[in-house]
Amino acid sequence: MIERFVALCLRRRFIVWAVFFLVAVYGVVSFARLPMEAYPDIADVSAQVITQVNGLAAEEVEQQITIPLEQGLMGTPGVSVMRSKSTFGLSLITLVFKDGVEDYWCRQRIQERIAGISLPYGATPGLDPLTSAVGEIYRYTLESPTRSLRELSELQRWTVIPRLKQLSGIADVSNFGGLTTQYQLELDPARLTAFNLSLQRITDAINANNANAGGSILNHGEQGFVIRGIGLIRNLDDMGNIVVAQKNGTPVLLKDLGTLHLGHQERHGVLGKDQSDDSIEGIVLMLKGENPSRVLAEVHRTVDLLNAKVLPKDVRLVPYLDRTTLVDATVHTVSRTLIEGIVLVVVVLLLFLGSPRTAITVALTIPMALLTAFIFMHHLHIPANLLSLGAIDFGIVVDGAVVVVENLLRRREESQGRPLTLQEAYTSTAQVARPVFFATIIIITAYLPLFSFERVEYKLF
Repeated sequence: MIERFVALCLRRRFIVWAVFFLVAVYGVVSFARLPMEAYPDIADVSAQVITQVNGLAAEEVEQQITIPLEQGLMGTPGVSVMRSKSTFGLSLITLVFKDGVEDYWCRQRIQERIAGISLPYGATPGLDPLTSAVGEIYRYTLESPTRSLRELSELQRWTVIPRLKQLSGIADVSNFGGLTTQYQLELDPARLTAFNLSLQRITDAINANNANAGGSILNHGEQGFVIRGIGLIRNLDDMGNIVVAQKNGTPVLLKDLGTLHLGHQERHGVLGKDQSDDSIEGIVLMLKGENPSRVLAEVHRTVDLLNAKVLPKDVRLVPYLDRTTLVDATVHTVSRTLIEGIVLVVVVLLLFLGSPRTAITVALTIPMALLTAFIFMHHLHIPANLLSLGAIDFGIVVDGAVVVVENLLRRREESQGRPLTLQEAYTSTAQVARPVFFATIIIITAYLPLFSFERVEYKLF
């Protein structure tokens, strides 16, 4: 059978050339579509249930939040490991799923489970962004020589983060540092006593006066006017003019009961960078399974747009961690390794075969083998990284070609340099085709145990 296949290839040489040309073209296309990463994502399929309850101690979080959630999540299809952590005001439950479970499927199962769990204190569980351990691709800080941390925090929350979240392939943009602005009222107990008001009445008045109301339509001739009530608090003056009560026909306003000012929520940490001991940063998380090179290119375009046109002139978005640098270094390392390997193989072949034409013919098997590998990597969703491409054994790649070409050269030397006929080329190739085939089968068999690995080992190898 092997001999017949060799004979068919020699008789139909143009078809063989056409097949190799199409494989080469499709290999180039597949390589262009391969995700470029520095290292592979070998993490298990997992999801994290996050529940925040401000002010609750770790023991109460464990008893009243974490344990009920664990009981409700037990038996979730596909779960192999479940672990939890309870800290001050925060419950974290991590679920690790079995191999082969799809990310969105497992997250849907979790959502179905937590939807039926009732928790105290109005706690609402949520899922972490669909990213991975290597999903952190970009970090930046907002810097300005003139603006306060509060102003930078407002720009971060309402301008930068929404713009970055619009990008395709971004799972989330996390904020670290900065301030969360609050409108604060410092009440004077003496004034509360004088007006006979309680704290609950003031709270109710603020809630009742912080909303817009929709009305109907007032028809006037052929025109219709929409009636609506505007009550949303937009600044401290709006808040101060809220009517709480009336005394002797005179309204008692909120600003009459204390001092209004801008404040911020309690801070649990600060960010320091270089000479600044209080900065604000953003962490861009990539959606799991996306192409880092494409996503980073979109992030760079958006950052350039923000700095050029969107942000104020005195505010700059300054990156300090960019995966592009690592990806470029990886591509450079892999490319250099491949080129050096090919050059070394060609030099060795020239030295031992003594024929430049023969050496180049054998060396052509290396790019053809790589292009064929790129096709399989593209369809099996294996990204190009330092592990998948950086340890290619060129000796194994060219072994078969070296044996075939060396036998052809030997036959040609026996014929005193006379060009070989088609029959002689077939006879020479057929002599070594079967041993080369079985040698290749032995190599493949030696690697078959790798396919029995599971979980992290399976993804790594």
